[in-house]
Amino acid sequence: MIKSMIEKGFFKGVKQKLGYEKANEIRELYIMVLKENMGLATDKPTEFNLMYTSLILATYRVLKKYQFENWEEILRYILIERTKKKQQFFMKLYLLIDPNPFKRIVKISKEKQKKHYGNVNFTHDIVRDDEQAYHLHVKKCFYFDFFRANDALEVMPMFCTLDDIWGDVLLPHKHGVRFSRPKLLSKGDSYCFFKFDRTKKESL
Repeated sequence: MIKSMIEKGFFKGVKQKLGYEKANEIRELYIMVLKENMGLATDKPTEFNLMYTSLILATYRVLKKYQFENWEEILRYILIERTKKKQQFFMKLYLLIDPNPFKRIVKISKEKQKKHYGNVNFTHDIVRDDEQAYHLHVKKCFYFDFFRANDALEVMPMFCTLDDIWGDVLLPHKHGVRFSRPKLLSKGDSYCFFKFDRTKKESL
């Protein structure tokens, strides 16, 4: 159900930017990429992540094939800009009603490690976890490994900005938590560093 919804939404964005003909070409390539890499789907989380990265890789390859100089802009629209406002609206609403965003975000992060990423193709090293900070190192990332294996690492910096959709909504002075990523695999670092630090809220 979720898989088909994501595929439908993704190709809606593709059609808006590239038209039906290229959307069909991308769909055919997507099915091929998915089959070629199916051996990577060693658990349920990776099965879902493989679907998502295969959609992106197929689109990237078609954009490169036809020498779209603005390939990154097109992919950014399909992945991010098309639904950014809607996602941020729900995030803002969530933050509005939650009395302790820091605690909630830490809980969500820990739950996602199991449900959305798994421990086969991702590593999650929690280096600090207390009332003031939650720091996480990711040394192995399926997304990074997938795009590297398929000669598409230049997609990664933009892919990593998916976290900015919700990260940009977190306001330290308002929500009492600061989010940053001082290190990223996509920038050449040896691991991704996710930092959530508690801050003092400004009184109204």
